[in-house]
Amino acid sequence: MKMKEIIEKDRKNATVISILLGVAVIASTSAYLIFKFVSERTYRRKWEDYDDCGLA
Repeated sequence: MKMKEIIEKDRKNATVISILLGVAVIASTSAYLIFKFVSERTYRRKWEDYDDCGLA
């Protein structure tokens, strides 16, 4: 009986860990995409004034 309890507990822990890892991957991917978007937008705003003068 004790062995079954240990196996059940390990399965629950594995499920929780896999869910947390999935959430961490989604969160880090979202953070990267947001950073990339904001960085690109900032870069374009910085140089938009120079589009008309021929330097870009």
